[in-house]
Amino acid sequence: MQHRTRRELQRRLVNWLAGGLIRFFAERGVSPFLLTYASFTLSIVSAVFYALTGASILFAVYGGVSWLISGFFDAIDGEVARLSSRTSKLGAYLDSMFDKAGEALVCIGILLSGIVDGAAVLLFCVTSLLVSYARARAEGIGVSLKGVGIAERAERIILISAASFIAPLYPASLNIALYLGAALSSITVAWRTHYVVRSLRGERAGAEG
Repeated sequence: MQHRTRRELQRRLVNWLAGGLIRFFAERGVSPFLLTYASFTLSIVSAVFYALTGASILFAVYGGVSWLISGFFDAIDGEVARLSSRTSKLGAYLDSMFDKAGEALVCIGILLSGIVDGAAVLLFCVTSLLVSYARARAEGIGVSLKGVGIAERAERIILISAASFIAPLYPASLNIALYLGAALSSITVAWRTHYVVRSLRGERAGAEG
């Protein structure tokens, strides 16, 4: 119940912050797919900016802004689909795939910058993908993990983007954020695993009873 409440609060926050824009897109027939593609394109732009950060630390700021806007489009594409009654399994699938591909590209861009530890990028990328895999695998066996954990994609984007804004003043901030993001993602994976195990054991006990 707490997880569902948290997810609902997140949706309400998105609608409060961007409700007018969501309604604008829905009323004008803007395809949710277009927003998904825009989000992925901005992830590519962000990756390029991060890769150039070795030449100028200011590119980290541009990378952070691009990824933050990418995350914004990702947050509203589903709301636009729901409001315009255009939700679909294909849309959900492509949204998830482009999200993961975009995040991986951003990680590659950050790695190519040369201003962070390779281990930090590797840990962040692997644990981030595990967070998503844990949810996908759980949903495949009928357990919903929406809102379970403390480092979903939105939180990771905000963390890295915030560190990117600080980078011109404190270059180590990006490195610290990557390690912190990896730690929070690891906690989320463990949390989700525990939640799934508890849920499935509860179902088995109920069936046996």
